[in-house]
Amino acid sequence: MSNATVVAAGGVVWRAAGDDQREVLLVHRPRYDDWSLPKGKLARGEHVLVGAAREVYEETGLVVRLGPPLGVQRYSVRKNGATVPKLVHYWSAEPVTDGIEFTPNNEVDAIGWLPVREARAQLSYPRDVELLENLESVVPAVATVVLLRHTPAIKRKEWDGKDSARPLSPEGAEMAERLIDVLAALGVDRILSSDAERCFATVAPYAAATGLTIEEHPEISERGHEADPDALRGLHHVWSPGHVTVVCSHRPVLPALSRALGLKVGKFSPGAFLAAHRLTTGRVLTERFGTP
Repeated sequence: MSNATVVAAGGVVWRAAGDDQREVLLVHRPRYDDWSLPKGKLARGEHVLVGAAREVYEETGLVVRLGPPLGVQRYSVRKNGATVPKLVHYWSAEPVTDGIEFTPNNEVDAIGWLPVREARAQLSYPRDVELLENLESVVPAVATVVLLRHTPAIKRKEWDGKDSARPLSPEGAEMAERLIDVLAALGVDRILSSDAERCFATVAPYAAATGLTIEEHPEISERGHEADPDALRGLHHVWSPGHVTVVCSHRPVLPALSRALGLKVGKFSPGAFLAAHRLTTGRVLTERFGTP
């Protein structure tokens, strides 16, 4: 019998309600007769961002864009007759469309939009109320940047052509396909890439799935950065108000690129990324994720 931690994810779904006020969406679960926030367990091998967006959709009928992180909850649950720990990740979640396709079911039989103050009183668990407090301090985000290292490529010693033309490995191509749902969960609506094939191919599946155009930037390629390191200073446009921009580059370039964007430098394994959210206060919230 396994006592491994149950990992789940969800979101605090919100919308503007006028006069700088917000409403949040609560769900009612008949099994527990409680009002809570949409969440659920991750599927095997599912990326936590994908799981959060999926659970929100399944419980509310809303497609959402995940924003700044709101924290995690840790508590114990019963599973297979034993008590096991549970870890739930939460993000701010904003609907990307006005429509809602909610159908009552055995898990959630009712949903409701409530002003934040009323939602605090309606929620059944104090831990959920704490998330509402966190929400008020981080939304809305002015702009979001997703800094991404390309997925695994064929090794240099195994490639006879130009390095800029070196393609993704089969593993890298599969990982690029998995990035589709990850980038969709973040609501990426703008794509910037090095002009190297391995970067372009990393974001190409998402571009094809969404109809977005990939903006190629030679200055964030290895060759381009070596030729003109100062060119990164012109990337202020990456922080595009109202947009979620993914920038795909290379391991040797990412430290300088991070500094140019005002972000802390860190290590990126192939396919790993950082999501950075700039708030109205000027504060930037960052969160690192491993490969999808």
